Amino acid sequence: MELCSRCIYPLSRPDAHFVDGVCSACRSYFERQYIDWRVRESALRDMLYAAKLKLAPYDCVVPVSGGKDSTYQVIKLIELGAKVLAVNAGTDYLTPLGRRNLDNLKNFCDVLEWTPDIGVRKKLIRIGLRQVGDLSYPEHLAIWAIPMRVATLMRIPLVVWGEQPQREYACPEGVPPATRLTSRWVSEFGGLLGLRLSDCVGMEGLTARDLEAFTFPSDMDLDAANVMGIWLGDYIDWDGWKNAFIAQQYGFEASPHPVETSLANYENLDNYVTVLRDHLRYLKYGYTRATDIACSHIRRGRLSREEALRLVERAGHTPLTSLGKPIDEVLAYVGISRREWDEECGKWASQ
Repeated sequence: MELCSRCIYPLSRPDAHFVDGVCSACRSYFERQYIDWRVRESALRDMLYAAKLKLAPYDCVVPVSGGKDSTYQVIKLIELGAKVLAVNAGTDYLTPLGRRNLDNLKNFCDVLEWTPDIGVRKKLIRIGLRQVGDLSYPEHLAIWAIPMRVATLMRIPLVVWGEQPQREYACPEGVPPATRLTSRWVSEFGGLLGLRLSDCVGMEGLTARDLEAFTFPSDMDLDAANVMGIWLGDYIDWDGWKNAFIAQQYGFEASPHPVETSLANYENLDNYVTVLRDHLRYLKYGYTRATDIACSHIRRGRLSREEALRLVERAGHTPLTSLGKPIDEVLAYVGISRREWDEECGKWASQ
């Protein structure tokens, strides 16, 4: 398998787009040295000040899971003077640690939890597995749609996500990373893998009304409400490991041990389904979440390529548990038999 000459991303990673042996994520990170982050943060302060002048009930919405990044986002924006409304869109199968970390945010700002119908969500999990090989399909839908729906309903002018995934992970050839979040960006780069929400109508008995909470507002609705979505990572020098360190000083809890097939004990702690989602990604593309984390550390000078390769190999790629819970229990919760799981794994591994 061909790997990036700077990090260890494989060419099989979607949108990795190698140029002279270097992946798009490494090239994007190299460009950061030319960014004046003081100017960027000043621009963000100006945006928050303009938002405050709109006299909305809050200056910005922050989509949150309670994880290290969303905890950092809340703390950073409060430090910049913003009145924050944290919006949680629920998760597929919430862990006790995830619950504690989400509740921790309530010590710093108002938190709105909008939990879509669990039965509908489980149906979308099964559809995601069968149609695109992604158990987290409804997770992607909800985290993009619900915060923007809240901002539109409440006329809150800014929605501030964390890392810009096109800058941090991969970006297609000839496509500059977006600076504003739109419905088109979500459909193309939001992790939906070409499966439109409207395609799900009729599957598992779902109706259009069942899917309302997962529906992203139209650009016309966003413009009418004067709502804009941005990424904090475009305005501060984003570093997930640093975010975790800062978040822990404000009550965020890490796990006692790394997440299965990962290298980190500080991320993806809220959802029992995520480890299985990452295993499907390994079967389809040949890399794990450990690879993502190792590459981030390589770019920031905390690991060599050789160290990263050894650690990724040691982390493994076939989990027996997800955040300590047996895989069969996770599958049973979402209504997938072990037989179907094995068949789907075989199907996606052969693509």
